[in-house]
Amino acid sequence: MSRPLALVALIPLLTVSEACSDVHWSVQASVGTALNLPTPLTIRQSQGDDLRLRARYRTRAFQFPLYYALRVTRWDGDRAWALELRHHKLFLENPPDEVQQFSVTHGYNLLTVCRLRRDHGFVTGVGVGVVIAHPENVVRGRVLEETGGPLGGGYYLAGPTAAVLVAREVPLGAGWSLPVEAMTTASWARVPVAGGRADVPNVAVHGTMGLSLRLP
Repeated sequence: MSRPLALVALIPLLTVSEACSDVHWSVQASVGTALNLPTPLTIRQSQGDDLRLRARYRTRAFQFPLYYALRVTRWDGDRAWALELRHHKLFLENPPDEVQQFSVTHGYNLLTVCRLRRDHGFVTGVGVGVVIAHPENVVRGRVLEETGGPLGGGYYLAGPTAAVLVAREVPLGAGWSLPVEAMTTASWARVPVAGGRADVPNVAVHGTMGLSLRLP
């Protein structure tokens, strides 16, 4: 085989080798906060009429337990799959007289699988997943026990969630970067109250900043 033909024959192998070398994992941890849009809240209890209101929530991001996001990502070139846990929190700010306390703070957790794309230092993506909720509430003087749930410890697989995101990665060197991210989530959850249940949809805009490490 002539040298030019040999070089042509090697091109696919070199391409595959380069592609394989661009497959890597990264881990990311972030903190931040979220702005919750007003959404309908319905509470049904065995004793009493249904309660319906346009709920306003606060996140209280830096009040324990903290708001945070953890992500593990497998990059293949400029595309990636990621698994994320976002510890979102909801505190009802406008409860009716029948509701002494209503929050989902340990939390309104969003577990999502995301498809990401990197382009000129920006990362965009979409995700779908589930809400894992830990409700805390007192309705008409009846306190919800926080030790039950099929997941144990007061946690419930509560409903679906979806997300869109855009982030800017600032390189720090030695495999580290500083991601600054905005995400919008739309979720629906059904959580228990003593003697009943509550439907708790949520639409939120999240802003986070953290550290990301490219693994060897």
